[in-house]
Amino acid sequence: MKKNILKLMGVLFLLCGGFVFTACDDDEWGNDNAEKMNEFFFGFQNWGQLKNDVTFKVSQGSTLEIPVQFWCTGTRSFNAEAFYYVDSKLTLGTDYQIVDANGSALQPGANGAFVMTWDLKSPDTTNNHRVQNIYLKALNGAKGDVTVLTFDPKDVDDSGKIKISNTYTPNNITGQYEVHAFTQNYKVKVTIQ
Repeated sequence: MKKNILKLMGVLFLLCGGFVFTACDDDEWGNDNAEKMNEFFFGFQNWGQLKNDVTFKVSQGSTLEIPVQFWCTGTRSFNAEAFYYVDSKLTLGTDYQIVDANGSALQPGANGAFVMTWDLKSPDTTNNHRVQNIYLKALNGAKGDVTVLTFDPKDVDDSGKIKISNTYTPNNITGQYEVHAFTQNYKVKVTIQ
């Protein structure tokens, strides 16, 4: 009996190992798929173990860096834009501000999103995932939470889940390229102390 269990465990181990090696094969977004060449992916660098539970804290008067990644293999003849949003009961411009790397205030566009431009013309030195920061500055106003999202907050239901059920969803679709955001890491919470 013990021998049969060991044999069964050995077979299961070999099967699992085979699945791991075949899962690493080129997927539909691999370098050899011309149809997917200009489809990119945007998300937070910290994953939160797929629960969207990454949190940050920032003190009054301080600026927080929130790292985000953009997945793109190689270079292109154009740059791409990705959108991010903020959602809070606190007041943008009074309690907190989204700023650039130099501390200059940024404003959301007509769609309520902040724009992040990704340099795709320069050689990629980051193993296919370029990294930038979103900067949130606490303005010595009220304390509370700010949620930063790669989706429009209107696309999130009352329980905080994305209304779209795919593993990735559109963030910015143009005639030249598509930027998708992952549902596993579409938001982070920032607590202003």
